[in-house]
Amino acid sequence: MSINLPIFISTIGSNMKVTAIGNRKGGVGKTSVTLGLATGLRLIGKKVLVIDLDPQANVTDALEGAGEFDIFDVLYGGEAGTLGQAITTTSWAGIDLIPSSESLARLESESIMTPEMRLKAAAWGADELEKYDHVLIDLPPALGRLTLNGLIWADRVLVVTEPAAFSVKGVTEFLETVKKVQSLPHLNPDLKFLGIIINKTSSPLTGEHAFQIGELEAEYGRDVMDPHLPLRTAMQDSISSRAPLTKINSRGAAIMTEKFVAHARFLDEDE
Repeated sequence: MSINLPIFISTIGSNMKVTAIGNRKGGVGKTSVTLGLATGLRLIGKKVLVIDLDPQANVTDALEGAGEFDIFDVLYGGEAGTLGQAITTTSWAGIDLIPSSESLARLESESIMTPEMRLKAAAWGADELEKYDHVLIDLPPALGRLTLNGLIWADRVLVVTEPAAFSVKGVTEFLETVKKVQSLPHLNPDLKFLGIIINKTSSPLTGEHAFQIGELEAEYGRDVMDPHLPLRTAMQDSISSRAPLTKINSRGAAIMTEKFVAHARFLDEDE
């Protein structure tokens, strides 16, 4: 018996770019990179919405976003066009959020129809999204239903890793899932792989970090993006203080802000 999954044609303005950000491995700094990219996009004048698809809700906590509904309510409800109802403002000026919750983990195991298509369905006809230039989706460090929801709706996918052996392995596993989504016509054959951002690099590079970066460059070539992001306490300061890098008064914060603006320009210019 075959199951016919629904295909939704987006009615959202074509100028909006939806980027999913992930890795199979946790601890690579995916959350801080998502927030840094959101800050960079705001600094170049773009309207940004962040969707927290990670049940750990670290992005939600950092942005201090809370509303009547969260992403669990939207996905569990399964109704088309409801995504915009969960949008809330945050303590970070100019960055809006669709918050996560611990309940989101239930979607990985509960028996519901077309669970992988629910984010795409919820976005279909959601007029509230039209005002945004960029939507950034913070994926969970897993390859289950939640990650598939993000990959099936997104236009582009970006991988974040650190120069460590298990993290590099996570890149390969994550990209295998991306290829499966791209290979099936009812999923997302138009999903574009943007590249790999290497986070938490030592300065100067240690032998191990140089080796792992070399391995990534040998495997993925130009898909390894510049600039690399050095390990700086400003990143953790931003998360712990729930404030963007622009509010952190340190040289490290200024350096990281400059690098995120460079990546933001690439995200905005890429077609």
